[in-house]
Amino acid sequence: MQQRGFHGPTLTLAQQRTLYRRWATNQDVHPHEAFIGLAALLHAATITELRLLTDSGIAPHHQGVQFPGRSVVLPLDDATWAALQGCREHRRRLGSDNPHLLVTRLTRTHRGPAGAAHIRDSLAPVGLLPRILRSTRLLTLADELDIKVLTASLGMSYAGVAHYRPGTTPPVSFM
Repeated sequence: MQQRGFHGPTLTLAQQRTLYRRWATNQDVHPHEAFIGLAALLHAATITELRLLTDSGIAPHHQGVQFPGRSVVLPLDDATWAALQGCREHRRRLGSDNPHLLVTRLTRTHRGPAGAAHIRDSLAPVGLLPRILRSTRLLTLADELDIKVLTASLGMSYAGVAHYRPGTTPPVSFM
């Protein structure tokens, strides 16, 4: 019988702390790397959510964001908020009116989002994929939060969240 639950790669607490320090305190890190890393590690952001985040999803009065596909404004910690501001400053320096938070030299001249490869490549200096950071966070959240709260706040299905909960069997659908 095949085991249920998530069995992919995740990070140890020590690895998470090392990455957090890098992204929260190292001024030499590119702002995209810092924001992508922190948003995935702390807020379980997906590549699509990161790519599609625009100015309209940023809520300065809440120091938060509403990622595309999520129903709630997510308050950000100070480090992630600072990284977000770094991305906005980077976009300003590029002289772009692209509304997306993550603007590259290629996307600065139009209004489209950065490609998924840019999101992945931004984390190349630490040798990680965004999904590993997200999975690490999802495992923690699935263990600590009610599954209904988690599905609503992350915009995920019950089966998607249940995949990260040990011993949880998704409901059987007869339709």
